[in-house]
Amino acid sequence: MVEFSRHVVNNCGLIHSSCSELLHPWTNNCVDAFLSMAQNCTIGSLKFYAPIYLLQILMRGKKLGKKEMMEQFKLYLKSGIFGLTVGSSFVTLNCIFRALFFNQFSYYTTVLLPCTVSGLAVYFEPPHRRVMVVNLFVNLVFEYWLRTLEMKGWLRRTAGKETLIFMLSSAVLFYLMRLERENNKRTPLFWFFTPPRVSQEQGEPVKGIMGRSPACPHKGPCINYVLKGTAQLFGVGCAMTMLRTIIPKILTPAKAFKSLRLSHLKLGVFFGGYIGIYRLVVCLLCRARGRDSALHALPAGLLAGAALRAAPSTPIALAPFTSSLQILGSWCYQRGMIPEQLPLVELLYCVCQGLLFHARVMHEDVCPRYIINLMHTVTSTKADQIQAAFVKKMLKYLN
Repeated sequence: MVEFSRHVVNNCGLIHSSCSELLHPWTNNCVDAFLSMAQNCTIGSLKFYAPIYLLQILMRGKKLGKKEMMEQFKLYLKSGIFGLTVGSSFVTLNCIFRALFFNQFSYYTTVLLPCTVSGLAVYFEPPHRRVMVVNLFVNLVFEYWLRTLEMKGWLRRTAGKETLIFMLSSAVLFYLMRLERENNKRTPLFWFFTPPRVSQEQGEPVKGIMGRSPACPHKGPCINYVLKGTAQLFGVGCAMTMLRTIIPKILTPAKAFKSLRLSHLKLGVFFGGYIGIYRLVVCLLCRARGRDSALHALPAGLLAGAALRAAPSTPIALAPFTSSLQILGSWCYQRGMIPEQLPLVELLYCVCQGLLFHARVMHEDVCPRYIINLMHTVTSTKADQIQAAFVKKMLKYLN
C-alpha cells in the first residue's frame, strides 16, 4: 500500500516519463492502448454491473414481466457503456493532457483532472440512475475523508461509533422518507426499505402486538407484517453474501459452497433486524397512540440502526446520511433554491469520481475498497498494471 504527496510527485523524475512508461506499459502506442482498454473495459463493465442489477431485481421482491425485464436489460447496457467510457477514456485523456501540459505529468493532471473530465460519461445513465450513482460516490468520498483523518491520527473508527452514526442518520432518513411519500416528485433512492405512507386512519389505543390497529400503515396482522419484512430482507442479505462469495469461485462449485461459513449470515441478520425492528417500533407506537405520524420514524429508525452492530461497515454507516442529503437536495430543486438549469448532479459526480480515482493512485492506503475493486473489475486488471508501473517509478525515485 502506498501514499504519495504532491511534493514528492512533482519533484521527481516521474513528471518527465513517457505515456508508455506510466500509462500503458503494455504498449508504446497511445492508439493501441486506447483500443486494448476499450476491449477490456467492455468485458469488465458488463461483469461488474451484472450482480448489481441482479441485486436490484432481488430487492424488489416480486416477479418482473417481460416489459420490465427488457427495461432492466436496457439499463444494464447503458450502465455498461457508462463504465466502458469512463474506463477506456482514462488512458486517452491522460495522454492528451500530458501533451497539453508540455509533455509533463503532475500530481493533479495525471489522474485528478482527466478522471474528473471523464465523469461526463455519467450522461449515458438515465437521470434517475445518475442520482443514485452520485449518492454512492458522495458516500465513498466521505469514507475516503474519514480514512484520511484516521490515517493522520485525528480520528479513530470503531464498530460502536459507526453503529451510533448509523442509528442517528437512520432516524433522520426514515423521517424524511415518510415525509417524502407525500411528495408528488419522489427522490429516487436505492435503499433497503421504503417505509409506507403515514396512515390517516385513527382508532382506540391497542395493547400487545396481536391483530392490527386501524392506525397501522399496513394490511394484515402486525406480527405478520414484522416477520415478513424480517424474513425477506434476511434472505436478501444472505443472497448478497452468497453472490459475493460464490461467483468468484463459480468454476469450482464444490469449493465455492465449502467456503460458506456461519459468519456469512451476518449481513442477513443486519438487513432482517434493521427492517424488523423498524416495523415493530412503528406498529407499537401506532397501537399505543391510536394514530400514525411521520415522527414515529425517528425512534423507530434510531433503534433499528442498532442492527448494524451485527455487520459493522463504514460505507453502510454513512449511507443514510448521504441519502438524507440527497432528499434535501431534491427538495431544494423543487422549491427553486437550486436552478433547474444547473447540472449539479452531473458536476458533483465528476468531482467525486476525480477525487476517488485520484485516491486510488496517489493514496491507496485510504482509498475505499469499493473503488479499488471497481477499477480492477471494470478495466479487467489494466488499472492494476498502470498502478504497478506508477508505484515502481515512485519507489525507484524514493530509494
